[in-house]
Amino acid sequence: MKHYRIVGIGLFASILAAGCAGTGERIELKVPIAGMAGNKAAAMSSATVAVQPFEDQRTDRSHLGARYHLWGGESRFNVPSGTLGEATAQAFADYLKGKGWNATVTQGTEAAGADITISGKIVDLSVDARSGIGQTTLNAKSRMVVHVNSLADGSQVRETLSSTGTNQVFWFDPEDAQELLNELYSKNFEKFAADTTLDGKILKLRQR
Repeated sequence: MKHYRIVGIGLFASILAAGCAGTGERIELKVPIAGMAGNKAAAMSSATVAVQPFEDQRTDRSHLGARYHLWGGESRFNVPSGTLGEATAQAFADYLKGKGWNATVTQGTEAAGADITISGKIVDLSVDARSGIGQTTLNAKSRMVVHVNSLADGSQVRETLSSTGTNQVFWFDPEDAQELLNELYSKNFEKFAADTTLDGKILKLRQR
């Protein structure tokens, strides 16, 4: 009986340590995400696509979310460098290149002369992890608005991309939050690719 009591105390101490460890730390979540495009790239399109840094319109732009510890306190999720808008534009351009688009990130007037210009707004993006006894529940949500202008005919496309994700784990690991963030971006970009098509040097919505 004494042995089991010691094991029980040891397990409780481990849970206590896991709930408290790292309180107040900065946890980095990386954007862009390597390999997000998935399959081997198709032949490169002749249309040039300029992706501009997204405008960050979130209510709180100081972090990407938080991990709430079991016994109080929290740690913040942050982008390691640059801004979320710049990182999102780069992730989008990398994804489109993986799909065969001739896409690059541009700043300001650098987009002049591109066949297609893509800009966007990040309305919402957060990953939160809440630790309890024996489990951590993670929830993530994203909403971005993408604007596309085609130079050839002056046409415009506007699309809202929204996604959510959730997961529950026993021990929290930063990779759990990273995977959810990857999932949000993948869902959004895949929806954009599914809803649009390049017709020469013009981007159009697919006919349903």
